[in-house]
Amino acid sequence: MNHEMQHISDEMLVNYLLGECDEQQQAAVERWLADKPENQLYFHQFERIWIDSKDLANIPLVDTEASWLKMKARMQKNKGWTVHKTMYWAAATILLMLGLFSVYSYLQKDIPLEPAKSLAATPSFIESKSETLVDTLSDKSVVTLNRNASLQCPKQFSEKERRVKLNGEAFFNITPNPKQPFYIEASNDVEIRVVGTSFNVKSFDAYTEVIVETGIVEVRKFNRVLLLHPREKARIDKDDSTIVVQRNSDKLYKYYRSKEFECDNTPLWKVVEVLNEAYGDSIVIGRNDLKSLTLTTRFDNESLESILEVISETFEIKIEKKGNKYILK
Repeated sequence: MNHEMQHISDEMLVNYLLGECDEQQQAAVERWLADKPENQLYFHQFERIWIDSKDLANIPLVDTEASWLKMKARMQKNKGWTVHKTMYWAAATILLMLGLFSVYSYLQKDIPLEPAKSLAATPSFIESKSETLVDTLSDKSVVTLNRNASLQCPKQFSEKERRVKLNGEAFFNITPNPKQPFYIEASNDVEIRVVGTSFNVKSFDAYTEVIVETGIVEVRKFNRVLLLHPREKARIDKDDSTIVVQRNSDKLYKYYRSKEFECDNTPLWKVVEVLNEAYGDSIVIGRNDLKSLTLTTRFDNESLESILEVISETFEIKIEKKGNKYILK
């Protein structure tokens, strides 16, 4: 990390949120955000407080943005003051705390919350059907849809947010933009929020699953919110508000992008589960004692028959074919 990336002040973050940074400062903040997950987490918390205080404009307690601008103008106008960064930081901190007090006071009142935000009235649809599909969204984010998946999204995102709705499985590589967070509406009332990161999502009726590759991903269901870091996985089952987090220990989820099945001490039941996703529920483990056997190898764009032959030879088991089913015995 260079010296510049180590010294991003709260004053600069406020200016960044207000769009008052010059090109050099904006680039410095964005490099700082991309440098490590801890920076993204700090900015995310900072941004949420700022946005929450701004969004409650109907509460006549404090207008954080206007107050900040007025305070900064007074500080710059009075030439007798020596304006240090610590003074800016203190001013920003005070205003942010006032914003938090506004949020708290608002929540104590019996006032209905704003309805959930929705997609544009005339959204477009991206569908993969029987083949994997790669597409680029209007913000230059890239999405890879697994077979039989669909993504509902506006042709152009709004200035405040980027919002899509997923059915099926997809991998997202999101273009960073802290001023325009990216939201995914998934199944089972799950919402996923990111600024700029890469991650895999399964959005099915039975469950929703998120696996993070880079950056930090926020997963929300009702009032439960969780932050996921690289190589972490969250699963939310239908009719359950609990978000179960695990360390993701394999790379099999990448198969539809990489055309590879990479096994690293992976249990046979997991290998079969992913093969069935890829080839259509055609493999059955006929004995329970086989499920815990582990496999370490990589299959690179090979046929199902070739993969099963390697599994048969590795574990010295027989594979019987009945109709469209392969039974491991």
